[in-house]
Amino acid sequence: MTVLRFDDFEMDIPARSLKRSGCDVRIGSRAFDLLVALASRHGEILSKADLIGVAWPDTHVEESSLRVNIVALRKALDGGNPYSMVENVAGRGYTFTVPVTKLEVHRTTSPTLPASRVDSLPNTCARLVGRDDLIAKWADGIGPGITTIVGPGGVGKTVVALQMARVLQEAFESIQFVDMADETGAASTPIADALKARSLTSDMLRQAMETFSGRSGLLVIDGCDWSIDRVALIAESIAHSYPELAILTTSREPLGIIGENVLHLPGLTVPAAKDQIDDVATFSAVELFAERVSMVAEEYAIDDPRGIELAAEVVRKTDGNPLAIELAASRVADLGLENLVVSLDRPLRTLRRGNRTSHPRQQTLRANIDWSYNLLDRNMQSLLGSLSVLDTEFTKDSALAHYGFELARSDFDEAFDGLVVKSLVRGQQSDGTYTLPRLIREYALEKHIQITSSVLSFSADTNSVVRGVSHEHSQFTSSPRTHFESRSFSEAIRAA
Repeated sequence: MTVLRFDDFEMDIPARSLKRSGCDVRIGSRAFDLLVALASRHGEILSKADLIGVAWPDTHVEESSLRVNIVALRKALDGGNPYSMVENVAGRGYTFTVPVTKLEVHRTTSPTLPASRVDSLPNTCARLVGRDDLIAKWADGIGPGITTIVGPGGVGKTVVALQMARVLQEAFESIQFVDMADETGAASTPIADALKARSLTSDMLRQAMETFSGRSGLLVIDGCDWSIDRVALIAESIAHSYPELAILTTSREPLGIIGENVLHLPGLTVPAAKDQIDDVATFSAVELFAERVSMVAEEYAIDDPRGIELAAEVVRKTDGNPLAIELAASRVADLGLENLVVSLDRPLRTLRRGNRTSHPRQQTLRANIDWSYNLLDRNMQSLLGSLSVLDTEFTKDSALAHYGFELARSDFDEAFDGLVVKSLVRGQQSDGTYTLPRLIREYALEKHIQITSSVLSFSADTNSVVRGVSHEHSQFTSSPRTHFESRSFSEAIRAA
């Protein structure tokens, strides 16, 4: 018999049985036929016509019948999660997104699978859009030593690293994954304990390094930002002791280790304002938006010229940032495409509703940028706010001329370079200019206004107090001592 295994499901095709962790899962016969077709060709895109032909071979049905059964199948597999195992590919059909293992076994035996090298990797159900060529290229270059995927928040560093690990699974005897942001108390390993311990001991470091003794391995460390010094120290120690080990990390800035290979992950491709688009797949940012809209608001399917035009405007206003694009798609059902485009003039207010199961920093645009902003020192925060008033390209010298007076030259250089390294200022262009990504600029400008308003408010309050004290002083001069104390208090307030 043929058995298909994926995630924690097991599907016996001849017996028409679907189990999850050993328990029966009840789905209709049409939904089962659709699942067989999709899972048997996982990763491929099956057209709606193909799927209708599988489930209704001798009957003419409308596409609505297919959608109803796809919805039922999604609910059976993962509760209807929009980022499901069965994903709609806008204008093309459906695809099954998770890895599937096919077994040919005798009925007298119990099917067993060898332990997977990627058991420790979290599932990423949604299809990865626009990254296939880049992943293939980067994975081909992974070898012994430390490689860091660097990019701004929400650009997709985690999913790219996970997909690279899956591509490389046959090349390593062991693959371990550590999420530095995971505080849920997930199953611990010696390397995770060392990376997250409040106080690192030599014994903990030794146990972590022994994990890789005698085996070829790939260590994936995700979200290094909050503990970047610790990660750098441990990763360098492990790499020194086991030079054949491959270490892949993700961060918003490089680890700063000698010999580190840094891969800069860009946003998805975005059409210029003058570009005319006939196919949503022409630009990966538009393709992602169209797919996500079809999953959460199928009635707004982007398949006509006006819809594609609006989708292009959405991705331009979100900088081609995958997280921002997905958050924007989640608002289509309640705003509609036309209103969404208008509302994205203030993206922080609009992009505030994400996937509930995501890490809190991935649930809203503001929370995502907060994560980066809170890691900055005071000089970087101040300079970022000052640069936010610029809505065009600028050079480092022009930034220094306009805002450098607030900082010593050495402090300005360190703060400016730090913003570039931390992916908050878009790196130097061919003509020597820099830009502030639109979403970062909106956030930083809001912070700048808040801080400036607070300073002005404090100044106004202080002047009011000084005037009040001065008035009391003119009314209360009965003794030289009292006059001196009033004047001293007034001067102290002014000094404050």
